[in-house]
Amino acid sequence: MLHLPFADNSFDLVTSFDVLYHRGVPDEATALREVSRVLRPDGRLLIRLPAYEFLRSKHDRAVHTRRRYRAAQVRHLLNEAGFRIEFLSYINTLLFPIPLAQRSLERTLPALERKDSDLTPPSVVVNTALRVPMAVESAWVSMGGKFPFGLSVLALAQRSKLEQGRTL
Repeated sequence: MLHLPFADNSFDLVTSFDVLYHRGVPDEATALREVSRVLRPDGRLLIRLPAYEFLRSKHDRAVHTRRRYRAAQVRHLLNEAGFRIEFLSYINTLLFPIPLAQRSLERTLPALERKDSDLTPPSVVVNTALRVPMAVESAWVSMGGKFPFGLSVLALAQRSKLEQGRTL
């Protein structure tokens, strides 16, 4: 992510889903400048990052999470990298109470914490049931709706005119 193997101004859109948080990306600012470099003028970045340090768990250790973010931190990182934010919100809000309760129980009763990542495929019934809140949130976000908290932070940002002048 710090050195993308693409020419300057190559893409209209770059997506980054759960990448910048990883310990393999030691500096978000450098990574975001690299994204800006490969974006065409007026290109966009769609980024999702895990939210809230207080949700950190064994799963974060298993997948090498360096950090979790608040929306204000994501806003600051994108602004500092020269992006103009078009949309910024927490997402996965309707499911938030489940991991919050799980993390609270794990802190209260450490023996409950799993030994590995808690990312295992759910049963077909659970997976089907989870589609409903995800569809509701998707519909809300597609209408421009935002959430005040959630499991992740989602942002859509455009490469700014200032950044365009630096790479052209």
